Amino acid sequence: MRSFFYHIIFFTFCFVIGPALSAQEKESAEVHKTRSSATIGGVKYYLHTVEKGQTLFAIAKFYSIDVNDLVIENPNAIDGIKPGQVLKIPVEKKKITAASIDTTNCIIHRVEQGQTLYSISKQYGVDVEKIKLLNPELKDGLKSGQSLRIPNNSKPKPEVLAAGKTPPVVIPPVTAVIPEAADHVTPQTVTVYKGEKKDQYNIAFLLPFHATEVSSLDHEKLIKGDIQLPAKTNVALQFYEGAMIALDSLKKVHFNAKVFVYDIDDSDSMSLQNILKKPELAEMDLMIGPLYGSSFIPFSKFAKEHEIPIVSPFTQVNKILFNNPYVCKVSPSVTLQIEQMANFVTDTFQLQNIILVNNASAKEAALYSAFKTAANKALIAKGMAPADSVKEVLGLGGIQNVISSTKRNIVVLPSNNQSYVTEFIGKLNVMKEKYDIVLFGLQNWIGYDNLDIEYLNNLNLHTPANTFIDYENAGAKTFIKAYREKYKTEPENYSFQGFDVTWYFLSALQKEGEAFLNTLSENKQKCIETSFSFSRFPSDSGFENRFVHILQYKDYKLVKAN
Repeated sequence: MRSFFYHIIFFTFCFVIGPALSAQEKESAEVHKTRSSATIGGVKYYLHTVEKGQTLFAIAKFYSIDVNDLVIENPNAIDGIKPGQVLKIPVEKKKITAASIDTTNCIIHRVEQGQTLYSISKQYGVDVEKIKLLNPELKDGLKSGQSLRIPNNSKPKPEVLAAGKTPPVVIPPVTAVIPEAADHVTPQTVTVYKGEKKDQYNIAFLLPFHATEVSSLDHEKLIKGDIQLPAKTNVALQFYEGAMIALDSLKKVHFNAKVFVYDIDDSDSMSLQNILKKPELAEMDLMIGPLYGSSFIPFSKFAKEHEIPIVSPFTQVNKILFNNPYVCKVSPSVTLQIEQMANFVTDTFQLQNIILVNNASAKEAALYSAFKTAANKALIAKGMAPADSVKEVLGLGGIQNVISSTKRNIVVLPSNNQSYVTEFIGKLNVMKEKYDIVLFGLQNWIGYDNLDIEYLNNLNLHTPANTFIDYENAGAKTFIKAYREKYKTEPENYSFQGFDVTWYFLSALQKEGEAFLNTLSENKQKCIETSFSFSRFPSDSGFENRFVHILQYKDYKLVKAN
């Protein structure tokens, strides 16, 4: 039992994270510019060797870099730095000015639903800043149907044209005129988030501790392990512990927060309403939780009314995003996971024998359809005919008619029916003796206790997943060390998620201020267990994390395939 158990259950639910570590408030040693540099992954870095007495703040200030960016480039620095440690510091890019852009030779791009400045810049290979300088009206936000001037220094990527989109209009030099939006196009209202950077932010954690229920338990038995905490309480504690590690780390880069923690009881609507009536809740800059959909809905409505960003860490259903531009959903929906799996299959095995298995279940027809639609779209974009690459069959018997003895057979079964999946894998494993087979399934399969891991390894099972921990990763090792020191026990999955979610969103808040949602789609980060790549569609909805891990069984363990 955790040594801090009584403290966490009976705490006051409101405390302040201090402004900085005392060690960093002391006068730091003078920083000298390094002569060492290197190009890593196409990016040029200074390689600064830390000297005694130097601090992250002083080094960041000397190199004119945000402290938070410095830590992102050097994850091990979240627990402090020491003499002899080498830090990677990005060499500052030359600033783009209007004078450096040829404004006489531009093309016009008509903004489509779901597009962001980042995606448009990638489409044309043009820096975002150049697009902003050519289109001053972007200060009011990007809108569907809007016409943008794009420097005519590159053509759209081939896949854009292959997908059937209309090529942009090239405007002749000097006579360039930006046309008005066509009459049939109705521009949508895009939310422009307003706010500023602050010295201290109010952060609310809404977690199901169920303190009243826990306080009535026999604490002696809890400590001995004779009884266990309620499942939701255990999840809330793990998540909260990870979040506190993130806050400890952010203190070191001078992030100041006043943290409010509310005990959410999903089964008691009256208690939820009492929390919603608390006057300080309307003053939050960010709300994390509730963890589950039933209690998340009323708080998301409150967040929209008061224009407060709110994060759903676990809920996968997309309905929480509809008509609420302040919601951020961390866990990709099952449909999105299948779509991303389809993209991976067509990217990796497009010339192999892809077999999509329909188990004839009406309940799972949507899963089958999601893979089929996404795969067909991806193949069309590559200039291929779907019928030539994806073969659709009914059940295991249908595989016998299309299986290949000369190609690798990519068998895709988008089903959550445990009994069907178990029988299917057993029979498919027998076929593996004669044919080269790679099996693609769903994340839930990993939890099926009646599946033989020998079969999964033999079939090289691949599944999509919204979380994955690489324990050999330097960031994971650093987190585990910090967690052990703070809590005297081992972190579990929800602890990693609590860290990732808190670190990502609070880092964005520190860097961009209260209006950080304006740049959320461009803020892509790989964290310890969860990676973040947000987008939204339609434009008046919330944000969904679209990053999906593809895992595979290799040498009897799960490893990343993408």
